[in-house]
Amino acid sequence: MVICLDREECGFQNRDKARFCASCGIPTRGALLNGRYEVQELISKDRDNVTLRAIDHHQGIPVTVRALLPKRASEKEREEFLQDAELAASLSHNIHDAGSIRVIDYGQDGPMVFLVKSAFDAEDVRPARRRMTVRVNSDAFELPQLSSGANGLDDEDVPTQIMPALFKTFKDRNQAQITKPDWLAEGNRAYELQHYEEALADYEVALTQNGALVEAWSGKGATLLHLGHADKALVALDRALSLQPNDPDLWSSRAHVLHELRRYDEEMYCYDQALAQDPNYVFAWSGRGMALAEQNRSEEALLAFDRALMIDPRQSVIWLAMSDTLYSLNRYNDALITIERALELDPENVTLWDTKGNILRRMKKPEQALPLHEHATQIEPLNAMTWFDMANDLRDLKRFAEALAAYDEAITLDPTMAGVWYNRANVLAAMRMYDHALESYNRALAYDDGLISAWYNKGSLLHELGRDREALQAFDRALAVDVNYIPAWNNKGLSLFALDRLEEALAAFEQATSFAPEEPDAWHNKAIVLEKLGRTQEALACQEWARSLEQQAAS
Repeated sequence: MVICLDREECGFQNRDKARFCASCGIPTRGALLNGRYEVQELISKDRDNVTLRAIDHHQGIPVTVRALLPKRASEKEREEFLQDAELAASLSHNIHDAGSIRVIDYGQDGPMVFLVKSAFDAEDVRPARRRMTVRVNSDAFELPQLSSGANGLDDEDVPTQIMPALFKTFKDRNQAQITKPDWLAEGNRAYELQHYEEALADYEVALTQNGALVEAWSGKGATLLHLGHADKALVALDRALSLQPNDPDLWSSRAHVLHELRRYDEEMYCYDQALAQDPNYVFAWSGRGMALAEQNRSEEALLAFDRALMIDPRQSVIWLAMSDTLYSLNRYNDALITIERALELDPENVTLWDTKGNILRRMKKPEQALPLHEHATQIEPLNAMTWFDMANDLRDLKRFAEALAAYDEAITLDPTMAGVWYNRANVLAAMRMYDHALESYNRALAYDDGLISAWYNKGSLLHELGRDREALQAFDRALAVDVNYIPAWNNKGLSLFALDRLEEALAAFEQATSFAPEEPDAWHNKAIVLEKLGRTQEALACQEWARSLEQQAAS
């Protein structure tokens, strides 16, 4: 994993091949901007700009890169930045004073527009030349600096950078220096852009040229995993590990693939191997914790998260994972404290606000949860999950009309969320809009026919409406999912009783009482059926037992 260069304000942990931070957008350490400028470290950052120290691999000299923050700059601001950079580069062509700072290049790579500055070397007696790489038909051409009188080239002719006109005034293309493509860099760039088929092809070419290229095998494995070929991804990572067996990052990547293959014991072995190579490898500890949490080994998971956070307490994603684990143990106060630590590190993270709101709602504090979910929808208004959770707050506050509007907003954003349709149906039923509620239950079940509570609630509503034959079908579907679902047996018995199918109703209530002998309602219902069948003594015994259960519950 690669930690963002901005550790103070961001500190996000990115995947190991990331060229740009997924959270703030700035380049990661070692990233090559346009295949030339290798980013080394962060110098400074303000509201809209970032300044980085880098190495120019063409000239072999240190340079300074100044760029707009990708996630804060508008398209107009990017265009103006590049226009200003073009002017500065043109003026720099005439600067020859020793130690003077000049703009030697500018352009765009991925989401970032940037300019490059370096000090003029007075010992270099050759005319200053600014060079850039332009990709045409997948070939790379190194184009020399033209005179200031060159005509302009349309932006669309230069997909990776915006520069003064080059091809229209370059009379002899054969004079251009042809450079061999770096297929590993091309693969990494395509992967970063989520062009996985292209990335895979680039990695294959890189490996054809050098079969011992560990990073290419690792990149191939990560790409195959994204393409849904976990088995092939494992083969690629095994090859990488055969070349570099002491790399903890490769062991962690292999663990991730094995998790997708549901080979959990081998996954844990890989985390152990990563930690054997580096006991302070934070991402192996966090990955181990997440794997243990998924196996319901929550206490062990918490120990792993503790160890990870002792090594690096700035990882908000680990605080979130720990909070989720504490939540699963019903330790809501601890979960709340933990998620607040995560929010201190990453206050613009929607998932963290959403999680904190859900904890408060589980603590029966929907009035406190609501403003947090409202804030989350303001940060990301197109996030369906935050609208869903806000709707659940409103539902618990019995503000049904507002809840319905929020559910509808979530559905507009993602109509495939079965849980939204289900909770929407419950609110509609509470508002006595029964036909609409049934329609919403049906939509929920169309997206998840294993949603047992939707089958049960649909059946219960149909029973209340006197549509017992339809209700029976719904209860049977619920019981097909879980034969031990007591409420479905009980309500199935009620529908059978309403249809005067007494023997079948008695069988349903007997199932309910056998699975849940401490449930008084099922005994009461069984007594009523027995009375109707003329089995008075048995009915009285059931009634007596039901009353004793109620007394025990009351005491």
